[in-house]
Amino acid sequence: MKALDSLREQAKGSKDTALKENISKLYDSLLDLKAAVVRVEEENSQLRQKAAGAKPEPEVRQVGAVNYYYVGEKGPYCQPCYDDKHKLVMLTPPQDWNNGIRRKCEVCEKFFYEKPMDFAPGFAVIR
Repeated sequence: MKALDSLREQAKGSKDTALKENISKLYDSLLDLKAAVVRVEEENSQLRQKAAGAKPEPEVRQVGAVNYYYVGEKGPYCQPCYDDKHKLVMLTPPQDWNNGIRRKCEVCEKFFYEKPMDFAPGFAVIR
């Protein structure tokens, strides 16, 4: 900026109008650029403040045959409870069930089978 100011002062004594015009355009462009930098810095500051106070959004991850919500490494949370009521409900620890693995939501009472049950021979499934 100092160099441009010095060049502008030197050009005032010059009779070269093209030089004066180009220096003036350069000066205007630099001022526009400085204004843009100030706007970007303000927006960046606002975004940093917003991000510092914001909670991370839950993300869906597939575990076995089902989808759960996780917030970072915390979870799994019940997908139906979050999708319906936007509430993160922690599921029970994995339970062995007929050679399969399941979890349960204590709020909506749904079971989630990460590994399907192993139906033994002679075991009938009634539908």
